[in-house]
Order: sequence, then structure tokens, then C-alpha cells
Amino acid sequence: MSGSDVIVVGAGNAAMCAALSAQEQGARVLVLERAQIDNRGGNSAHSGGSFRVVCRDMDDFKKLVPDLTPDEIRNSDFGTYTEEKYLDDLACMSQYRCDPDLAEVLVKQSLPVALWMQKFGVHFIPIYSRQAFKVDGKFKFWGGLTVEVSGGGLGLMQTLFKAAEQRGMDILYGARAVGLLTEKGRPCGVRVIRNGEATDYPAKAVVLGSGGFHANTEWRARSLGPNWDRAKVRGTRFNTGDGITMALDAGALSWGNWS
Repeated sequence: MSGSDVIVVGAGNAAMCAALSAQEQGARVLVLERAQIDNRGGNSAHSGGSFRVVCRDMDDFKKLVPDLTPDEIRNSDFGTYTEEKYLDDLACMSQYRCDPDLAEVLVKQSLPVALWMQKFGVHFIPIYSRQAFKVDGKFKFWGGLTVEVSGGGLGLMQTLFKAAEQRGMDILYGARAVGLLTEKGRPCGVRVIRNGEATDYPAKAVVLGSGGFHANTEWRARSLGPNWDRAKVRGTRFNTGDGITMALDAGALSWGNWS
């Protein structure tokens, strides 16, 4: 395979959105998915598919869910979810440890990105089943969550993979990325183990979208404390911290609270 403009490591929601965005801007994209095709999609495929999105008024919500029926509008109080409230929730849930600059990008781009995802077939619906209760005859939503993707997390990933495949994107399954190739200190590709053989894939840019390390028992015990190696965890078994290791080995700085 000739060199790619962009290699994306991982194939969950974040990784596939990065891949689709890069391809949309004219890049030749290669996606490396450690899992085989039957287990693709990372933790996103195991999630409920709910999304936290800024909606300042009903007009924003109608853009997000354009097929709302008159009965749904009449019988629901979707409320508002402002940028300020979203930022407050992030700060509260992270005990004020979230990166303020990244948090601001996440919040301000939440609605534009959700609307962008619709172009690829992602269908948002009100999250009646888990986040709503009837009060005085109207559904009221709580926790800042009002929408989910039709089909949940698995439906989300099936939609994104279908969009990528229809656009001719190259996706390698069973491809475990184990190292970044560098030239003069800059990433220029990825070393991959596939079918027991190591292969180097050159690229002009690399996106590490391979998630965290919840499936790595040693890392859980080291970073979270005693007995975390015995915890029963949900999600994909392929998130063992490979992307983090690759970045640190290439000279990236660790960030966050690790004590």
C-alpha cells in the first residue's frame, strides 16, 4: 500500500469522525483497527450512544432532531443546555481537572459537530427511554442529556463504518499499532503487527484515536490503585493503552493526575 496522507489509529466514534473529516478535506486516509471486523468500533460500539450537545433553544433542537413529530414537540419539554451549563458540568464531574481550553472547544463545537455527523447518516432521537420523566403530562429531561443515536452506540458505529466504506476509505482490521515512526522528531508513520508480521506504514500525519487503558489489568492497578486489576470492566477488550504507549515512547509528555 502506498503512503497515506493521514493514518488514524483506532476505530471508535472519535477516530472514525477524524478519519471522515480528513478524507472530506481531500486526504488519503488509512484506519488501523486492532479488532477484527466483528468486534470493531471500540468502546463506542458498547455505549448507549447518548450525546451531550449545546441547545440554546427549540430551533437548535429541531436542527439536531429534524424529524420531531408535532406530538413529540407538544408533549415534551426539552429545556435548554447552554455552553455555561455544559462547562459547569464538565468542571463538576472532573473535579475541575479538565483542560479548560479543550473543554471550551468541546462545548462550543458540540452542536456543529453533531450536525456535521448527520451528513454521514447519523440519526439523533430524543432519549425518552433513559433520561426523561413525565411531569404534569410532559416529558422532562434531566442531566443535560436529551438525545441519543438511533440504534445506540452499535448503530452509531455501523453508520460511520458504512459511510467510510461507501467513500472507499482503507480500513485494516486485526491491525495492532505498536509504534510511531519518526523523522527528525516528527511522526511519519506507524508500525503495525498484523497476522504475526510487522509492517511499517508511512504517512504525513498520524491521529491517535485508540482510547484509554481500561482493558489493561496492570495499568489499572498501577494508575488507579490496589484491587483495580480485579475489577470487572465494560467495553472493548482491545483498549490496553497502546496509543498512550506509542505517544510516550515518541517523546510526548504525560498529562493528568496519576497519583
